[in-house]
Amino acid sequence: MTGCKRRYSKVKIILAHLGGSTPFLASRVAILARYMGCQLTSDEMLCDFRTFYYDTALSAWGPSLSAMNNFVPHTRIVFGTDFPGEWFLRCIESFIWSYFLMSLAVSTQMSLWFTRQLINHYSDDEIKLRDIIRNNALGMFPALCARILIKGSTGVANIHKIPHKL
Repeated sequence: MTGCKRRYSKVKIILAHLGGSTPFLASRVAILARYMGCQLTSDEMLCDFRTFYYDTALSAWGPSLSAMNNFVPHTRIVFGTDFPGEWFLRCIESFIWSYFLMSLAVSTQMSLWFTRQLINHYSDDEIKLRDIIRNNALGMFPALCARILIKGSTGVANIHKIPHKL
């Protein structure tokens, strides 16, 4: 509403959990903001909402993903789980951390359920699924992307130097 997103347009913002209610309230905020003194038009505000990235943590479910696909292009959706993962659990050996981890609200099974929903939703479009799971996030960090090992179609790992600007 203040125009900060436009002033700092290179800042990439990820909204967790598919933005919560953001996709559903964006039009209401865009229309009502003019009455609250916002200088941006409703269309400009809606355009700004579409510049955010939205992660799938605990939100990847068919109807939610369908709504997001109508709100933003799939290139604005990034994979998220809200759980540190099994590798993290194996790394933690102290009693304090084990106690803390037992009290976490999100289990591996919960994260896997949402991940399976994401895979099922995009089962007919492997390119979109790969973009959401990996490529969209890499695109946010071009310097990192330039250094990542990318497997070619032959299965041989090659380092691809991707031109980028910082």
